[in-house]
Amino acid sequence: MENIEPRTKEPKTSAELEAMILEDLRKVDGCPQQGVTVTVYGIPWNAMLMFGAAAGPVRDKNELKQFFEIITDRLKRLYDIKFD
Repeated sequence: MENIEPRTKEPKTSAELEAMILEDLRKVDGCPQQGVTVTVYGIPWNAMLMFGAAAGPVRDKNELKQFFEIITDRLKRLYDIKFD
């Protein structure tokens, strides 16, 4: 029987993860191009999505939050947080 080693996750800084999440989220129709903030924190890491005043009225906020969760869950499987 072959010994399969667990796949190691690539380390990324919180700033790199935030940028990746925001880049993917901005591709979603209806996502404001400004006033959206993503914060990555903790070990194991998690993320928070915030809409500021500059985002204006966000018509599909719940849909964007669902996409945010999908994006974040996918990245959690691939990346660990790295501290400088």
